[in-house]
Amino acid sequence: MPMSSGWRAGAIMPPSNDNLRLHIAELEEKFPVAREHRRALVELGSQVVHAEKCTVNGLQRCRLSLVRFSGAVESAFGLTREVMFFYSPYPDLQIRELEAAKRAITRLRRDVTPDVIFLWSPDPRARQKLDDWSQGGFLAIPLASIDETDPVSLVALLRDYIYARDLFYESTPVRGDRFFGRRQLLQAMRDDVQNQRVAGLFGLRKAGKTSVLSQLADDVSAENRVVILRDLESLPSPPVDPIPSLIKDLRADFVEVLQNRQLNHRALSQLGDLADISDFRRAMQSVLRDLRKRNINIVLLLDEIEYLTPSDRIDISEGDMTSVSQFLGALRSLVQENQNFTFVLSGLTSAIVENGRLFGRPNPLFSWAKTHFLAPFDRDEADELATSVGSRMGIQIEPAALQSFFEATGGHAFLYRSLASAVVQQLPVDVFQRRISRPDVLRTIEDWKRTVAGNINEMVNHVRRYYPIEALMLELLIESPEDFGSIASENPLELQHLLSLGLVEKDGYGYQAATILSLL
Repeated sequence: MPMSSGWRAGAIMPPSNDNLRLHIAELEEKFPVAREHRRALVELGSQVVHAEKCTVNGLQRCRLSLVRFSGAVESAFGLTREVMFFYSPYPDLQIRELEAAKRAITRLRRDVTPDVIFLWSPDPRARQKLDDWSQGGFLAIPLASIDETDPVSLVALLRDYIYARDLFYESTPVRGDRFFGRRQLLQAMRDDVQNQRVAGLFGLRKAGKTSVLSQLADDVSAENRVVILRDLESLPSPPVDPIPSLIKDLRADFVEVLQNRQLNHRALSQLGDLADISDFRRAMQSVLRDLRKRNINIVLLLDEIEYLTPSDRIDISEGDMTSVSQFLGALRSLVQENQNFTFVLSGLTSAIVENGRLFGRPNPLFSWAKTHFLAPFDRDEADELATSVGSRMGIQIEPAALQSFFEATGGHAFLYRSLASAVVQQLPVDVFQRRISRPDVLRTIEDWKRTVAGNINEMVNHVRRYYPIEALMLELLIESPEDFGSIASENPLELQHLLSLGLVEKDGYGYQAATILSLL
């Protein structure tokens, strides 16, 4: 194991502020173990740069400090900000103490690492509890686990926890500092919301649509703007009409959010269980007019929109489900009649905004809603994802490895993260420097292909289901690429879908199938 002197490179200057030294002394008087921690930190070229009492009711006996690690430690483990050390005197550590530490990070007007906390408690089960409570990319490291006579044991503890997590693997939508790329798309969609333009976001399965919507919701939320994100996957499928269930869900969502913000929701809360589209529209109209007086806007984000237009179950142009087109017409009229309302749709199929007819009626969104397609990451976005996430796990990725990641996945968000995760699983954890090289990626690819084969088949099956003409064009491109140009010229809209979805790429001589199709 490296000597502590090796970790002193880029050492932090000791505190010179008398007030800070006073707060550190108070911390160490209440928690003598904090003095041992500070001495170990100094041996590592690191310093306590802030200390204060916990201000959460019932936890005033707790203390917290912020530590700036040396440049060598930060570089090894991908740290770029101050890190919180939280001290609890209670022998039975409770999750509310960890939650208090998390809240303190957001409250402090300092640049603090948002997803790593060191926590000391006399509870002998502290490590077991903190390991259980660390989830969703958040890491709570038990300070009781270090050998206070060996400064490098603190680095070893940091290594054991940082290296154990896999931040590439994500099973839920990402947002905040876990969200990467899509800057131009998000800016365009923010402009749509600001200018009250209805928009649709469409892309392949697992392309990251819900993550984009979640990040959009965070970006546009404000004191004067209420944002509601509703997933439609739970709605009943045809021949059962999904609209009555959707009205109930939206009524409950609106009432809850407006009630929490102490805004008027009376007209919606008075809607009965048998309320129809006209009842819902009138109630929304009443609420919106009242909110307008207070300069409050509402943004409705509807995800998984294909559950309203399941083209594999019903003819969405002329099928017998007129309530869907009526409901969308009601939303359109609310936008046109109220300056403080708009909505965004997201899903697999763009037919809901591109078909001239929808379930036997003129489509109210045709040539009215703005269409966005979620393409794979470009190379710069993919590199940013890999290097940023890798650095937070103490991993450096060589340029040739970045190229291999992109070549193997075509920049598809799920596939890229999945392959990176598979490579990370093969890296050693008993070293102090981890690096991913091109051979590391190439050694992993064949086994990885087998693990994602089912996911890729599911993506392609969704294309066949929701883009049947495009699916036939893909088959032709794969089997007889020389004939693809003629059919592409006859179907320009379908060709544009394939290009926008990242399934077909244009080269200097024509068109070729994207990388994702080579994984079949």
